[in-house]
Amino acid sequence: MTYKINKVIGGFKELEIYKGNEYFIDALRINNARNSLRYIIRAFNIKEIHIPFYTCSTVWQSIQKENCKIKFYRIDKNLFPCETFKSNDFILYNNYFGVNSKNVDVICSKYTNVIVDNAQAFYMKKQGIACFNSARKFFGVPDGSYLYTDKITEDEIPTDNTSHLRFSHLIKRIDLSPEEAYCDYVENEDKLSLEPVKYMSKLTQKLLSGIDYENDKNIRLQNFNYLHSKLKDINELKINISADDVPMIYPFLVNKPDLRKKLIESKIYIAKYWDNKGLNTFETYLCNNLVPLPIDSRYSIDDMEIILNRIKELL
Repeated sequence: MTYKINKVIGGFKELEIYKGNEYFIDALRINNARNSLRYIIRAFNIKEIHIPFYTCSTVWQSIQKENCKIKFYRIDKNLFPCETFKSNDFILYNNYFGVNSKNVDVICSKYTNVIVDNAQAFYMKKQGIACFNSARKFFGVPDGSYLYTDKITEDEIPTDNTSHLRFSHLIKRIDLSPEEAYCDYVENEDKLSLEPVKYMSKLTQKLLSGIDYENDKNIRLQNFNYLHSKLKDINELKINISADDVPMIYPFLVNKPDLRKKLIESKIYIAKYWDNKGLNTFETYLCNNLVPLPIDSRYSIDDMEIILNRIKELL
C-alpha cells in the first residue's frame, strides 16, 4: 500500500517562530487594512461614504479604487465629527491613536451604518457594521489586517503568497539599523499599496501567532499612562481612555511645529499623521503639531524618561 504524504518532511528548517495563537480567531484575515476597507465596500455595495479629512491618504485612494463616492467631514478638538449624518449614511470613523473608543461608542449608538477604522487600535473587537485593524502598525510583520463584518463578499479572493517579498526592512533593522533599513521600508510600503484585495498570507498569520499580546498591551498601557501623568497638563488633546483602549502611541499635541523634527534629530523617531491639506482648520493644526510618541513593548519607563527629558529641553 502506498501512503500519500501531503506535507514536506525533512530539508532545511524554516524561520523559527514561537507557536502561540493569534489574538483574533473569528475575524476575516485580509492582507492589509486598506484592502479590508475595499472588501467592506464590495460586501455592502457602498456607493457613497463619509470619511474624515483627517485620515491617511491610502483610505480615500482605496475608496476611489472601488468607484465609491467620498464625502469628507471635519472633526472637532475632541476628535468627534463636526456634522450630523442621515440615518442611512455610510460613515467611516477613525479610532484615533487607539484612545478613542468612547467616541466610537457614541457614534455607533447614533448611526446605523458605521464602519470603524481601527488601524491605530489593533485590540478593539467588533464595532459598527464592520471594523478593521492594521497588524503592521503595531507589530513587526510585513502586512495583515483583521476584519469584522456583517456581510461577506461573493468575490473570488486569492490568498496572499508574497509577504516574503516585503520582509526585508524587518530583517535589515535587526541585522543593520533602522536608518539602513528605512529605504527598504519605503519600498515595501510602495509595493503594499499596489496589492489587490487578498486574504492574509500564511507567513503573516504565523508571525501573528507568535506574539505575546498580553505583554504588549500591558507595556503600552504602562508607558502611555506614565507619559500622560507627566504631559497631560500641557497636552492640548484632552485624553480620557476607557478600559477597552490600548493606545498605539501617546498623542502629544503642543504648539511647537519643530518639536517633531528636533526629536528625530535626537534619534527619537516620530511619525506624522497625516499630510497637511493646506486648510486653516483643526485638522491642519493636528498635521503640523501632533507629536505621536512611541510607547510599544520595545520600550521601558526608562525610555519614556529619555523622551520626556528631551521634550523638556526643547519646549
